[in-house]
Amino acid sequence: MEALGELHFHRLLVPLDGSESSELALRAAVTVALRDRSTIALITVVPDMVSESSRWGWAAQSPAALQADADDEGDKRLREAIARIPEEIPVRTHLKRGKAGPEIAAHANESNYDAILMGARGIGRVGAAMVGSVSQYVMRHAQIPVFVAHAAREADGSAS
Repeated sequence: MEALGELHFHRLLVPLDGSESSELALRAAVTVALRDRSTIALITVVPDMVSESSRWGWAAQSPAALQADADDEGDKRLREAIARIPEEIPVRTHLKRGKAGPEIAAHANESNYDAILMGARGIGRVGAAMVGSVSQYVMRHAQIPVFVAHAAREADGSAS
């Protein structure tokens, strides 16, 4: 039987959603990038407010203004992550609009990444069965390896 060797990844995709699990995935990506001299691509997906507005029966604010707010929030998330990544790691960013799972998987499949390192929000089996899980969607549809990080639970038993 052949001995196991180390994995090496040089182009990593890290989806960010602001969760503790997403943060854990980013830390893992930084660890790999420092070891393997990898590049990291960060992706965040915001709702497509303009196309979703057609389903609303009311509008408290214009869809364009809501979209600008969502885009600003996504851009802020990306900038804050870049600021915490060591300077020696090359970083690219991608801000997408739409549903997170399909956007992440499509971007990964259209690009040349070695792996996706992403967080799982931890809604549990029942919740995932009812509403779907972004990480489950990406694992089923991405054509590259997907590693899912799940942040540890706090001592009181609540999710982080």
